[in-house]
Amino acid sequence: MNVKRAAKLMQIASYYGEDKQVCKLMEELGEATSAASEVLMMLSYHEQGGKKRDLTARLEHLAGELADVVNVTEQIIQMFGLETDFKVARHAGIQKTLKRIREEMSNAQPDRDGTPG
Repeated sequence: MNVKRAAKLMQIASYYGEDKQVCKLMEELGEATSAASEVLMMLSYHEQGGKKRDLTARLEHLAGELADVVNVTEQIIQMFGLETDFKVARHAGIQKTLKRIREEMSNAQPDRDGTPG
């Protein structure tokens, strides 16, 4: 993480404290979930002839909410000393998903008669 940004984030976290920042993370996660839901709705609507302008606005909103989530997440990781745990969990999550994809792809391979798995 950028040292200057980390210092600014920790200044914010120190001012508000652990309890408030954990609550803030919950709030930001909820707002990001809502923004993602709006994007999903627009993607479904867009496929049926929806307006691209509306999708763009919702994607911009989602980007802002995700930025808030990342900022508060970085504060939480630093405040509680979770840097190593976070990196390990992130790597493990990627590996788990890739393994699941490989398994799904192998299960979807057609049998000799040409029908799936």
